[in-house]
This record gives sequence, structure tokens and C-alpha cells, in this order.
Amino acid sequence: MAVKWRMGVAGAFIALCAAADARDTGAEPEAYRVMLEFWDLVESNRFGETRELFADDIVFIDPIWGRYEGREAAGRFMQFFDGVVDGCCTLDRLVADERTGWGMWTQQGPDGPESWVGVYEVKGGKIVYYRDFHERVYSPEEQAALTAAVRASAEQ
Repeated sequence: MAVKWRMGVAGAFIALCAAADARDTGAEPEAYRVMLEFWDLVESNRFGETRELFADDIVFIDPIWGRYEGREAAGRFMQFFDGVVDGCCTLDRLVADERTGWGMWTQQGPDGPESWVGVYEVKGGKIVYYRDFHERVYSPEEQAALTAAVRASAEQ
């Protein structure tokens, strides 16, 4: 079973990697356009405004903060970062077709830059699925410490 799952994930990843990078071709498939708008908002420290790009039934998964289902829950999660993490995140590359894609991005953390990958799905001009992957796995203790640090910054 694990081999089939890995092959399915690997096949999907290879297909996405082979897709044309819309920045290179000048084409703007729907998923590319929507996710570029998402990243323009994030890079401008307007996290809360990303809510307008979310489908009512979005599933948004963050490896540190958890899973958020629905526009309101995912929107509250993103809005939490308004003004707290200014300049933290920059998009490095965005690859998409009409419905799916991935983005490589960098977070400026306290210990230097950290690489991330976001995988997403867009339908009807709205993000229906977004999941971030980090280059390392955080322990529950590290997750709690990161969460506390960001919350403390938000209260200042």
C-alpha cells in the first residue's frame, strides 16, 4: 500500500513539475492567477484579505498550526498574521495548470530563511485546498513554542 501511495504522489509531483511555469510562458491558467493574487496579498502583509480567495468549503492545512475547514476558519487563521509577520514570506516559484499547482516559498525565520512548498487546488476561481509542507518536521514541543512566540508578537 505504501508503495502505491508513494508512486501516486510521485507521479502527481512529476506531472506538476512538468507543467509550464506561467511566469515563463505568459499564460495565466486559473489556478496560477488565483494563487498569484494570494501571494501578492501575503507578500504585502495583507493575510486577512486572502479570505476572499477561499471557497466556502476550503480545507487549509498548515504543518505547525493545524487544519482549518471553511472560509471563516481559514480566514481567521490567515488574518491572525496581519501586522505580526511583516515581510516574512516570499514566493520563489509558482507552477500551475487550470486547477492545481504548487508554489515554492521562503519564510524569513529567526534562524534564517526556511524553504516551504504549498500545494493547492482552485475551482471556480476560489481556493478549495491549500497545504504547506516544510523541509523538516516539528515536534509537538517546537510547535507549541512557535505558536506561543507568534501569539506573543501579536499581543505587543
